[in-house]
Amino acid sequence: MLRPTQHIGRRMGYAALWLTLSCFIVSCHSSRQLQQSPSTPHRTHTRHTPRTQETRSVNASRAEMLNTAATKLGLKPDLRRDNARLLNACASWLGTPYVYGGNGRKGIDCSALTLAIYKDVYGKRLHRRSIDQYEKDVLRISRTDLRQGDLIFFSSPRSGGRCGHVGIYLRDGYFLHASSSRGVVVSHLDGSYYQRHYLGCGRVPEEDLHDPRSSMP
Repeated sequence: MLRPTQHIGRRMGYAALWLTLSCFIVSCHSSRQLQQSPSTPHRTHTRHTPRTQETRSVNASRAEMLNTAATKLGLKPDLRRDNARLLNACASWLGTPYVYGGNGRKGIDCSALTLAIYKDVYGKRLHRRSIDQYEKDVLRISRTDLRQGDLIFFSSPRSGGRCGHVGIYLRDGYFLHASSSRGVVVSHLDGSYYQRHYLGCGRVPEEDLHDPRSSMP
């Protein structure tokens, strides 16, 4: 038979054990709740990587180049359609005097102009004479298929109906060429003289050209 003090001790032991178990259960439950609760959302910050910054810089340079060149040529810039490097090269020749047989900044003729621009922009060397460019360098296309950079050919009063003049197409009917009377200028295909002497147009095969989208300085 247990003494009263022994009953009290046993009861106290049971109470201590129950208290310990209760604390353990509460602790486990709280831990599970913390593990199962969704983490506090964090704001995501967009980081501009060096590649992104470089792309933006290239696009900004292209846009600036295009805007300057197109304005000089009398065109409204169009980032979706225009080859900035091509228009920049064309604009750089504006006002150069016409010199028959010339091939430099002090004087140039029509076929030397197209030759210089194609070499600079596309890395392609055309034949020196306009008639050879017409007969050997291009695939003939219709006027309705003209694209920026295509070549346009004309006869001349002294060519006997054969090719005697060449220009490079810009867009919207405008083309750049070395006029014998005005030097390097921009003209329109609807001009009466060019309508009378229009011979045809052609495109240098694309496999012979650099991709215009990568033709940046």
